[in-house]
Amino acid sequence: MRILLIAYYYPPLNTGGTARPEKMAKYLQRFGHKVTVLTHSYTTTDLKNPDVIRIKDISYNKNRKGFRALIWLGLRLYSELLTRRGRYHSIYHWWRKRVIKNSHQAISTVKPDVIIATYPPVETLEIGIHFSQMYGIPLVCDFRDGILFEPIERSRMETFPCVRRRYVEIEREAVVTSRAVITIADPITDYFKRTYCKRAVTIAKGFDPDDFQDVPVPAVFDPSKFHIVFTGRFGLADGSNRVEFFFEAIRQMIQKERDLQNRIRVHLVGDFLKSDLMPIKDLMDMGVVICHGLVSHAESIGFQQIADLLLIITLPDRTCSVSTKIFEYICSKKPILALTHATVLREIIKKTQTGWIVHPHDPEAIAQLLYRIISDSEFYNSREPNLNAIDTYSIIFQIEKLVSVLNDVKGRYKNE
Repeated sequence: MRILLIAYYYPPLNTGGTARPEKMAKYLQRFGHKVTVLTHSYTTTDLKNPDVIRIKDISYNKNRKGFRALIWLGLRLYSELLTRRGRYHSIYHWWRKRVIKNSHQAISTVKPDVIIATYPPVETLEIGIHFSQMYGIPLVCDFRDGILFEPIERSRMETFPCVRRRYVEIEREAVVTSRAVITIADPITDYFKRTYCKRAVTIAKGFDPDDFQDVPVPAVFDPSKFHIVFTGRFGLADGSNRVEFFFEAIRQMIQKERDLQNRIRVHLVGDFLKSDLMPIKDLMDMGVVICHGLVSHAESIGFQQIADLLLIITLPDRTCSVSTKIFEYICSKKPILALTHATVLREIIKKTQTGWIVHPHDPEAIAQLLYRIISDSEFYNSREPNLNAIDTYSIIFQIEKLVSVLNDVKGRYKNE
């Protein structure tokens, strides 16, 4: 099967959104399918690469320096002005326009049997809709986030009615045009089934077994201390994933038992801003919190594998808040402390039996549970991970589900 995967966020960009399409392309090809990714470039357009077609995005949403910064600012202000005047516009408009202008050459190069368009941004869906309608190719829409369901752009939609109206149109047109909808989590899947009576399937992000081969081990942790490891970033796309409650719990524990200052070490491994670290400077000065900064993905997994406890924190009002690292965490089979509530993450932890769950905004409850994990060895060792459940979150298992969806879409399209 020849597959055209439309994904704006794709390597060499290094964001949370690039992992899913990258792994899709990798494993669909391992399953014997020919995959061509259509994505952006900030430099030149390349329509001849059979593996990755890159079309220049003149908005320069990256490396905004010098003259490029002026171009970006002008385009950004133009887009903002139109939106404020009630006419929907997006900074990705120019990239979408260029893709559609070059659509015939792209389709002629790939000759796809199926198109997968992965959101966000909405422009990937618009491009997928155009290709499907113009060339009669079946479309599968992939939602890494919801557009209207728990929207990542809630603030923009509430501020500008024209944005919400346009997003309502795009979501409906994407669902109506597509032959199948896939999402990262059951709540989004259920939303599409409930709202549109549309076939929708959950394809979780999953862990990649290849990532756990020949993992470099960082310096050995002091065995006399209890080591908590957090990998990644504090903030989500909406910038409101606050973690102060966890660190307040650490302070409460230390105030009650001063000895814990010498026993606990919280290792932050990832890309952290000064604004992230300033509120916990006191804990860093004590030596309780250690920031290792940004490391390679392999090194990050190495930290996970030598931890005594892995920490993950989500917003309580986003049921689909689930990052790739939770799948890496469960693959490591290390105990997990999940600060979450009524989310997909909670269900993953319960299904795999890999850790403990507490509300992220309750420092007293966090402190109580964490103290028991640290001080009660019988409680700490009481977990019995469900290995069969963990295996279902392998990217291989998930891509097998995706292949089944694609084969069904292709088969039904041929029979029409």
